[in-house]
Amino acid sequence: MNQVKIYDVAGAAGVSLATVSRVLNHPEKVKPATRERIEKIIKELGYKPNLNAKGLASSKSTTVAIMVPELTRSSVAEMINGIADCARRRGYLLRLFVNNNRGQEAPIESEKELWGDVIASGVDGVLYINDELSNEHLELIMEASVDVVLTNTICNDPGVPSVSIDYVKAAYDITKEMISRGNKDIWMITSMRKYMVNDLKVEGYNKAMQEAGLEPKLIPVSGKTELNEATYREILSKSYPEVAIVVRDSMAVSFINIARTFGIKIPEQLQVIGFQNTRYAVLSRPKLTCINTPIYELGEAAMNLLTNLMEEKMGEDVENLQQLIDYNIVWRETTK
Repeated sequence: MNQVKIYDVAGAAGVSLATVSRVLNHPEKVKPATRERIEKIIKELGYKPNLNAKGLASSKSTTVAIMVPELTRSSVAEMINGIADCARRRGYLLRLFVNNNRGQEAPIESEKELWGDVIASGVDGVLYINDELSNEHLELIMEASVDVVLTNTICNDPGVPSVSIDYVKAAYDITKEMISRGNKDIWMITSMRKYMVNDLKVEGYNKAMQEAGLEPKLIPVSGKTELNEATYREILSKSYPEVAIVVRDSMAVSFINIARTFGIKIPEQLQVIGFQNTRYAVLSRPKLTCINTPIYELGEAAMNLLTNLMEEKMGEDVENLQQLIDYNIVWRETTK
């Protein structure tokens, strides 16, 4: 018999994952009638919260955990700078937890172990920087006995606190702009591995292409340069688009480098657009046009939201649990 999950309870009760989480962790914040109905369903289904996720967070330490899957991305460091500055102003200490075992055969088991360590450390709240969100990941988040804010990612449940940009709109806007400039052959280069924010970028790109009556073309590649270069060589030896929109700056720069080895002129023959505006964008030659994801501001806003939640300055019926930060397009030398 399959174990009952938190999203099974939410589905049976017709409520969000966040509401079930509040019944488990902060029942006083839920209306009595709703709480009683959910508690009844929990009992009927035989749902048992994950003990690792529930943890031992009974002693407050004015400390916030930052959970990241890896530290190799340049965007993570800048995001942590924003988090740190806000934490300093609000009087919180930070503790960093890195899941170094994410590549193992059972990554969710590694994630469970990490959550056990985080919650047992007695932190007040968690900033979760991981856009690889499965149902299992969300279950761990929802069962945590402390407040959690998704940072630079978002889930479909409006009750789950998050800070991000509108990735669907950003991808839609840049694709529509390039179409309006007369381009028709526009590719989106995305990651082979499934990431929530990249799926949102693809959604916006597809929408703009389909509205214009154009055929979308997705190119999935590895996020690692040593692996994606071979894929780029194979693709570019056959054809190339008018415009390539790439989900990460590092992947975009790698694409530019391989294109230039084939003698393809940037931007005269091939225009390339990144999607972060990290240091790779200005180190690229030519310099990379980007959707500017305000990484520092995302970290700062996420820490601010988490602090408000922890200090209970935001009530049960807060409408702005999922905050969207403004973005812009930085035009540089890889577009005409």
